[in-house]
Amino acid sequence: MKLSFLMLRGLSRQQAHWGVFPKLLSSALQEQGIATDFLFEDMPGFGERYLESSPASIEAIADKLSASIEKMHTPVQLLGLSMGGMLALELARRYPQKCQSLVMINSSVKPAARFYQRLQPSAYTAFLKAFLLPSRRLSEAQILAISSENYQHDEVLLDTWLYHRDRQPPSRMAALKQILAASRYVAPEQPPLEQVLLIASRKDRIASFRCTEQLAKYWGLKPLIHPDAGHDLPLDEPEWLVEKLLNWYQKNSK
Repeated sequence: MKLSFLMLRGLSRQQAHWGVFPKLLSSALQEQGIATDFLFEDMPGFGERYLESSPASIEAIADKLSASIEKMHTPVQLLGLSMGGMLALELARRYPQKCQSLVMINSSVKPAARFYQRLQPSAYTAFLKAFLLPSRRLSEAQILAISSENYQHDEVLLDTWLYHRDRQPPSRMAALKQILAASRYVAPEQPPLEQVLLIASRKDRIASFRCTEQLAKYWGLKPLIHPDAGHDLPLDEPEWLVEKLLNWYQKNSK
């Protein structure tokens, strides 16, 4: 048995920000006799696509990622964090015949969440500083501080993030367009696939965990909520996340 993953990060982040999580997930699955294949995609304006201009809708951004679905071994397992979850949702809606499962982590979509839950007031100052500060280090430090509960002041991790930022400078214009895109995106009335898992962090200070709870209720699903992690759950608690995903993939592969 083999699982092929398409991995999508969130706003202003790139595939390098997954850290050790994909390797841990791959190792755990392989220990259970499940082979893995990972494809990492960046949004326009970030990571390997840092020179690309970004559309201003989730649907149009998904257009740019459609080729990834077409070239992957099927069935595809979609896994997205934050805005990456919205993109994964849109790809699942477009390609239900090619996609087997959808995992959304700390994502928020209309109509299941209110605007002040999707971007909590406590995050406004941090995002403004991250966007406006001329110092790249201070900008990344603001993002790390608001997105993590366990690594808020980790200078080694910050150095790693700065290395990737300097290699592939993120686009401020792309960030603005993608904030607009996320604010307008509307979830379908029903989950696009039979296998859908919604996960959130109770201490997420960017998007309230209530967004995930309400989307789960909207779709008639039961969410998983981590009690202590921040918005970047794969960073804060990768072992917990791997354990939950391993159990879920094993259950759904039977």
